[in-house]
Amino acid sequence: MKDKDKLQSLLQRAQEGDLAAMTEAGLMLVKGGNDGVARDLPAAFALYCRAAEGGFTAAQYNLACMYLNGSGIARDYALAERWFLQAAASGDADAQFTLATMCERGLGVPVDLEKARQWYEQAARNGSGRAQYDLACAHMHGKGGAVDRQQAIYWFERALACGVSRAAVHLQELRLSEP
Repeated sequence: MKDKDKLQSLLQRAQEGDLAAMTEAGLMLVKGGNDGVARDLPAAFALYCRAAEGGFTAAQYNLACMYLNGSGIARDYALAERWFLQAAASGDADAQFTLATMCERGLGVPVDLEKARQWYEQAARNGSGRAQYDLACAHMHGKGGAVDRQQAIYWFERALACGVSRAAVHLQELRLSEP
């Protein structure tokens, strides 16, 4: 099926209330591409809003990203946080990771390294390699809590198993400096 035909089919299903179709159509419209599908951020935003309000986690995350980045709409950190929190409550590791980053960098929220570390841990436990790496760094350097060498090693090992190759350097460093 060509992209244009696929989009039409998704839009039909979206009109019938299919939240997954709304989200997938929104993604196609954000990306645009070949085969007659033009990039249309306002249409994607409208689809994400409907699906997010319907409780669809992927749409909540995508809508939050649009607010965070100001993609086709005005940047709004408060609304980004709201939708990331909704997606995170459903266990979305990417939303949890992004909330950690917002807390660590002070993006629309006060810098809070302890809260960032808590979000990194939730995302890490949900399988995010990036969060596993950042959580390991937090344990290694004492960001947002105490230095914990064993936890750093544990999370660097998990991150490496998830394909985060730069974790190997830190693992080697920690193992070479063992007492």
